[in-house]
Amino acid sequence: MTNDEIHACLDVFGKAWESQDAKALGACYALDCTVVSPIFNTLHGRVAVEQSYGDLAKAFALQKVRVDDVVIGNEDPPRAVVVWNVQSTHIGEVFGMPPSGKQIERTIAYFLTFKDGLITREVRLYDFTSMLMQLGVLRAKPR
Repeated sequence: MTNDEIHACLDVFGKAWESQDAKALGACYALDCTVVSPIFNTLHGRVAVEQSYGDLAKAFALQKVRVDDVVIGNEDPPRAVVVWNVQSTHIGEVFGMPPSGKQIERTIAYFLTFKDGLITREVRLYDFTSMLMQLGVLRAKPR
């Protein structure tokens, strides 16, 4: 895949993210993909990934998604890193916690591997502890 082809895939992916369209997000992944996520652990297959995006949309209403950086590697298989800033509101149960209406913000890095225009492997990195603190699940330890 060329850099332009990867950028085109990422544009489709970003638009699906912004609209919280689980079906469109799932279509960006290979049928036999693997996704490693702090929330969902390791997911195998497009159906599981699509379900995870649906579950995420039920728990968090998206306010804003911004791409802060994209790095594309020219190796084989093609790879990219996307750094996102995501702002959302907690609207549904997550981690056994009922909806709080709290707004949270997180920076997420997605490490993506592509084949034939689809994501075959994805590793998501973000500060999960900060997310739990913003939700009120964890509290900062006083000094």
